[in-house]
Amino acid sequence: MNSLRKLTRFELACAKDAFVTIFPGPEGVASMDIDGYITDTLARIPLEPVLGIRLAIWIVALAPIFVLRRFRTLHGIAPSDRELVLVALATSPSYPVRQLVLALKALAALLYAGSPVVRARILAPGVTVPFVSQARLVRKLPTAPMPHGARAFEAALEPEAPADHDHGDQRERVREEEKTHVAVA
Repeated sequence: MNSLRKLTRFELACAKDAFVTIFPGPEGVASMDIDGYITDTLARIPLEPVLGIRLAIWIVALAPIFVLRRFRTLHGIAPSDRELVLVALATSPSYPVRQLVLALKALAALLYAGSPVVRARILAPGVTVPFVSQARLVRKLPTAPMPHGARAFEAALEPEAPADHDHGDQRERVREEEKTHVAVA
């Protein structure tokens, strides 16, 4: 196997910590064979994505130095701090950083969804999926100011504020028009 495709023990440990942080809990990926999955995946995919995944692992591994301002790697911090680091990277103003973290998350999601236990739970008839609040999925952190173009795009997506006047007149007009259309037909 090409040496670029084989992760070091440190890289595997950091990848495992990131995966467990992304899919935590007893029903998460902690009990799955993360090392075997990553090793097998990197052996099968082209070299370019392998290099991207390794870069993503290194960014995640060294991020606590920059995010938490502590001289520690991801493997050396508490699980709650790992979540803060991953959220900070996922909401980074840098597009390449966000996308590399998203690649790791996608890799973790493929492991999670490929588990026979999880697949059976997903495909079982009559099983209700617990509701996960949107607040749990995305935690807002302070971000850097957005460039003008992005701010304009975000403003365009926001719903328009209602007008200050009463909409009763408009509703009445619509009802009258509906009556005339019904009478004509």
